[in-house]
Amino acid sequence: MGVCMSAKTITAQKELHALRELQSAQKAAQDEMARVKLTHTERVAKMTEEHQAEVRELNTRISKMIQATSEENRKLQEAHMDEMRQMHERHTKEVRRIQEDHHSHMSQELLRHVEEVRKLQVEYRNQLKNLGVDMRYLSTTNRGWCGMTNMAMAKDSVLSVGGAGGGGVLEKSMTP
Repeated sequence: MGVCMSAKTITAQKELHALRELQSAQKAAQDEMARVKLTHTERVAKMTEEHQAEVRELNTRISKMIQATSEENRKLQEAHMDEMRQMHERHTKEVRRIQEDHHSHMSQELLRHVEEVRKLQVEYRNQLKNLGVDMRYLSTTNRGWCGMTNMAMAKDSVLSVGGAGGGGVLEKSMTP
């Protein structure tokens, strides 16, 4: 058996050798594939980590911008509220001042009118005195109204008792 190897054996050995080379080539390809996968996985993990860090940084920047904007808006609102409060206080003071001025003017006007009325009353009484008419007895004439006598129509009259200065006490009397 030693010298003569049959064609089948040589073919089998060649096939065996080819299978071994194929197995070693497959193993080399699998090792290469594992190495490429590992490199790819590492790169993807590194890129994912970089992206996550970048996203965190962007989120931090966004939150700082939002916080700064919120703070600025809050300050603007506070300034606006201060201005509105000051305007309201000025308006309230102005309204109070106008009310006080109006009140004092109206008081002066009322006093002036009361004084004018008193003067007119005094003047009227003086004119009646000059004409010889006494206010107390003016309503006691015997003339009736629509045929009625004074006895039938009793009426109230208010008389001023006191001096001609107009500061007398008012009395109510029933006149027949």
